[in-house]
Amino acid sequence: MTYDTIIIGAGPAGLSAALHLAFHQRSVLLIDRRTGPLPFTLTPLYNVPGFDHERGVDIIKRMEKQALSAGAKLERGNVVSVVGKAGEFSLQLENGNTYQAQTLLLATGVARYHPLVDGDYQPFLKYAAKGNTYYCPDCESPELLGKHIVVIGVGSATSAVAEALPLLEFASSIRLLLTGGTEIRPEYEEKRLKHNMDIIIGTISSIEGSRGQISALILADGTKVTADGFYISSPKFPRNQLALQLGLETTERGHIKTGWRGQTKLTSKPDGEWFEGVWAAGDVQPQTQQVSIATGSGNIAAVMIDQYLQKTKPRKLG
Repeated sequence: MTYDTIIIGAGPAGLSAALHLAFHQRSVLLIDRRTGPLPFTLTPLYNVPGFDHERGVDIIKRMEKQALSAGAKLERGNVVSVVGKAGEFSLQLENGNTYQAQTLLLATGVARYHPLVDGDYQPFLKYAAKGNTYYCPDCESPELLGKHIVVIGVGSATSAVAEALPLLEFASSIRLLLTGGTEIRPEYEEKRLKHNMDIIIGTISSIEGSRGQISALILADGTKVTADGFYISSPKFPRNQLALQLGLETTERGHIKTGWRGQTKLTSKPDGEWFEGVWAAGDVQPQTQQVSIATGSGNIAAVMIDQYLQKTKPRKLG
């Protein structure tokens, strides 16, 4: 069978789009490899309309249940190849399964880097998005009110300072733990000194804590770093491999370039000439990474996909 739409990525953007399209009785397949952050977020989110201080994992479960109840289908898997054009896209999964679709929605999100613990990122997963770890100034700054915070710089030191600055309005104090780069651009070094942000340089050898709550970071030189909370400043890379396979244009940082309705364009085509049949939504776009924004972008793309299908594949459902 050829689906009306295949959506790659079942985060907030993909699920929101699937719900709209399935409700409009489009055949929709979601393909998701479960690498997004929400299924592993055990802390409550305070800025998602309609969800009253619910944990990320519960929010995504409810959204998934709603989309599937509307008629969308879901397969867990990793898409390794996508080819074709409007009306005849073909996708292959890592497990060998293949699917065809009239239209595509890329909601593949971004890859987030975690702090290394003795050279391995996996030990930190016990604490990531749980207890007292934080990732998004736009989402979580008010939760840091009156707290002593350590910003863990996984990538560049300049980025760590830049991400720490918005937290200063809420946090009682901020220190920087630089585990990656240590060079700070002069204009940001000036801001760091102005706000009395002390620097600790070193790598993490182990973590003390329980039930997702960090009590201390032990550095390779034996230093013990304690705080009320730990903010993670790390590189975030758009998952754009499939977009590049299709020849879509991306920004300097790798996000998929889109129109305001999620339209995509080929690198080889001029601005304003959109690639028929392919949309993008969510964090893979160049936009603020919040659940509500991802959900909205997924909905916008889904409305456009449905309107496109009304013209290319009209039905008489009644």
